[in-house]
Amino acid sequence: MPNPIKEALLNRGWAGKTITRAETVERLNPLVRQFLRLNHNYQYVIRSHADSAVTKALKRVQKTARADVGKLSETILSCGGTPENGTDMEADDFDLGDDNVGMLRQLKDLETDLNDAVGREREEIEHQMRTRGILDALKSNSAERLKLLSDLIDRAEAAAT
Repeated sequence: MPNPIKEALLNRGWAGKTITRAETVERLNPLVRQFLRLNHNYQYVIRSHADSAVTKALKRVQKTARADVGKLSETILSCGGTPENGTDMEADDFDLGDDNVGMLRQLKDLETDLNDAVGREREEIEHQMRTRGILDALKSNSAERLKLLSDLIDRAEAAAT
């Protein structure tokens, strides 16, 4: 668990023990896999949703989610590891149904799970400073996607009534 006193005093650098490069690879690869699954589910909703305004908004935020996978993968590579690449995942493996609001709710649940996992990784593990910064950015990007999904769900539910 990060030490708040060290963080306050050493905001620009780090002193103390952080996890090893091998441990970083081991800890970040499950997040990459979770991101890849999430991106496949975003793609499913983009292909399947009836409202073009929703799909346009999701395409915009999916670009950020894809870049986030790249950031994690780059970090894993810089630690001497091999990042998950999702080649074993097929688009047909992802089916959130055909209910427009239901799809968005499921996507929001998946995004929430990812946001929680990134938050736990950031708060509970002594990562190197650079990795901590990346995790902070990923959490922030995920929070933006969650806000959008909440807004889209609210709008869809209001239109249905």
